[in-house]
Amino acid sequence: MNKLIVKVGYNDSLSKIAERYNLTTKILSSANNNITEVEEGDYLIIPFKAKAIHTVRPLETLNEIAQKYCVNVDKLKSDNNIVAPLFVGQQIIIMDD
Repeated sequence: MNKLIVKVGYNDSLSKIAERYNLTTKILSSANNNITEVEEGDYLIIPFKAKAIHTVRPLETLNEIAQKYCVNVDKLKSDNNIVAPLFVGQQIIIMDD
């Protein structure tokens, strides 16, 4: 199982983050020393199954990444909570189906 480190954002909760990554709160909690609450700025370990982790290169688009891994652009956006343009060095999770 792979792990991703994410920073807790404003108004995030353990349950919101678990839902975002298709995890139960129990799995998310146990991956993080059995925590029960999070605060903005905290870092969490997100365990996941993935085909790959792709690091965005200069001028690369989400469409190009989706084509490379034969996945749907909307699924990439959803799986990675992408709401803004990509940035160089950003890591994109290519999830197992």
